[in-house]
Amino acid sequence: MSDLQKIALKLTKGQQCDTLLQISEAQLMNRDSAIILKDKAIKSFMLESGLKEQIITDKGLQIDLLKKDLKKTQRKLKWTKFGWGTTTLLLSVAVGYFAFQ
Repeated sequence: MSDLQKIALKLTKGQQCDTLLQISEAQLMNRDSAIILKDKAIKSFMLESGLKEQIITDKGLQIDLLKKDLKKTQRKLKWTKFGWGTTTLLLSVAVGYFAFQ
């Protein structure tokens, strides 16, 4: 009888070990799935980050080009104002000259 009890106890412990093994394997599978999902999320974030950096770089280049265009336009405006001022002064002098003659 005691041998049968020992055998039954060993079988029970064996079943418990099998159950624990199955639970452990299921937990490992869940962990592996979670790792895969996290890796995908990280790759997605890295791709998104790269795209945002590219957009920032492109916008920086556009800003530089617009600054150059602004400087050119301001220079043209300055020379246009100078030209109009000179023309107005010359016309005023000519009108004054002919008015007094």
